[in-house]
Amino acid sequence: MEERTLYFPRPRKEKRILWILLALALLAAAAWFVLFRVNRFTLSIHLTGEETVQLEYGQAYEEPGAEVILTGTLFWKKGITLQDAQLQIDSGVREDTLGRYPVFYSAGCYGLRAEAGRTVRIIDTVCPVITLAEGGSLAPGGSFQEPGFTATDNYDGDITDRVVRTETAGLVTYAVVDSSGNPCYVEREIPIYDPVPPEIYLEGGEYYAITTGSFYTEPGYWATDNIGGDLTGKVTVEGEVNWLEPGTYPITYTVTDEYNNVTVVTRQVEVSAKPRPQTVWPQGKTIYLTFDDGPGPYTQKLLDVLDSYGVKATFFVTDTGYNEVMKEIVDRGHSIGIHTVTHNYREIYASPEAFFADLHKMQDIIYENTGIRTTLMRFPGGSSNTVSRATYEGLMSILSEAVQNAGFQYFDWNVDSNDAGGARKAETVFNNVVDGVGQTGISLVLQHDIHAYSVEAVEDIIVWGLNNGYTFQPLTESSPGFHHGVNN
Repeated sequence: MEERTLYFPRPRKEKRILWILLALALLAAAAWFVLFRVNRFTLSIHLTGEETVQLEYGQAYEEPGAEVILTGTLFWKKGITLQDAQLQIDSGVREDTLGRYPVFYSAGCYGLRAEAGRTVRIIDTVCPVITLAEGGSLAPGGSFQEPGFTATDNYDGDITDRVVRTETAGLVTYAVVDSSGNPCYVEREIPIYDPVPPEIYLEGGEYYAITTGSFYTEPGYWATDNIGGDLTGKVTVEGEVNWLEPGTYPITYTVTDEYNNVTVVTRQVEVSAKPRPQTVWPQGKTIYLTFDDGPGPYTQKLLDVLDSYGVKATFFVTDTGYNEVMKEIVDRGHSIGIHTVTHNYREIYASPEAFFADLHKMQDIIYENTGIRTTLMRFPGGSSNTVSRATYEGLMSILSEAVQNAGFQYFDWNVDSNDAGGARKAETVFNNVVDGVGQTGISLVLQHDIHAYSVEAVEDIIVWGLNNGYTFQPLTESSPGFHHGVNN
C-alpha cells in the first residue's frame, strides 16, 4: 500500500496574531524614536536651599538635599521628578575648620547623566572675650599694678598673647583681634588710692555759745575732698541742743568720700544761763501798780492821772493796735514789759518753742516802738495758770525756769483787783485793791487798762495809798517778782 504525505494549510488566526505583534513592535519603535529622539530628554539636578550655605563655626551641617528632574522638548516640558533616580552626594564639609567646602551631586537615568555643586562656608563671626582680674590700684605719683587679664576665642582658643594693652591717665584699655578679624575692646578704670580724708569746715567754729531761750539754728558747714570736690550734701549731722536747759551739747558732723576715708568733726554748743539779778526789796510800804493787756483806748487817760500825782507804774503790753502809746509810756518814765502778742492761750502755750517765739516777737515790737529792749515780762494768766495743761503738760514748770535763764524777769502779783473777773465797777475795783494792799507790806497790784472802770479807780487808789503812807514805784529787773506756785 502506497504511503502519501498530506499538507494542511495554517489557520488564518495565527497569521493575524503575527501581524498584530509585528504592528505593536513597529509602534513601540516609533514611540521610542519620538520620545528619545524627537522629544530630546535632558536630565538635571535641582538643589534644595541655597547654592552657598554659611555655617557658624561649631554649627552642624545638615544636608538640604536635591531633586533629579527629567525634562523633554515636546513632553514634560516643565519637568518631572524622578523618585527612583539614584542621586549621589559627595561632601567633604569639615565643621571644625574654617573654609569653603564643595558638595557634589550626580545622577544617571535612561542613559542620561546630570551633575550639580553646592558650596558650604564655615565662618567665625563671634568676637573673642577679654576677662579682667579684680584689684589693682594707683597711688598718687605711682604706677598702676596690673592685676592680670586673659583673652579667649571660640575658634583660636587662648589668645592672651595677642592683647594690646594701653595705659592712659586713669584708664587702661585692652584690645585683641582673632584670626577671623573679630575685635574685642575692654576698658578698666584705674582705682585711685586716696589716703587723704575730706575736710569739714564749721561756720561759727567748733565752739558755739547761745543763751537759754535763744533758738539754736545750725550756723552752717561745708565739706570738700581732694578728689570728690564738694561733699557738703553727704554730711550727716547728729546731736540735739536743748536751748531751754543750760549745758554743753555736742553736734557731730560726719562725711565719707568715695574711697571710704571718714572725717568726723564735733561742734560743742554751750547753752548758758544769764545771771539772775539779785532781788532788792523796797523799804517801807510800797505799791507796784501794774496794768496788763494794753495799751488801749483808756491808757492815755491813765497816763495823765499818773502824771498828775507823780506816780510811776508798769505796763505789760500786747500788740493791740495802740502801739504808738508804748513810746509815750516810756517817755513818761514808766516801766514797760512783755505780756503777749495775741493773748491766745492755745497758740502761745502750744509748746516751749511757740511761747518763746511769741515772747521774742513782742520784745521786738516794743523795741521798734520805744527803742528799749525790755526783759520784764508777765505770763498770760500768770505762772500759776492751768490753761496750759490743755496743750502741753508740764509747760509752766519748764518756762518759769527757762525765761529767767534767758535773762527775763517775770512778775506775778499778790493783789488782784479782779477787774478781769467779777469786778465791773470802779468802786469794786478800788475796794478789792485797798483790801489786798492792807494785808501786805509790799503790794504788786494786777489791773487791766483796757477796762474803763479799772482806769477810773486808779486815782482813788493813789489818793488812798498816799494818805496811808504808801509809795508807788515802777518795776525794775531787781524788783520782787511775787512768783506764784506753778500748777503745770
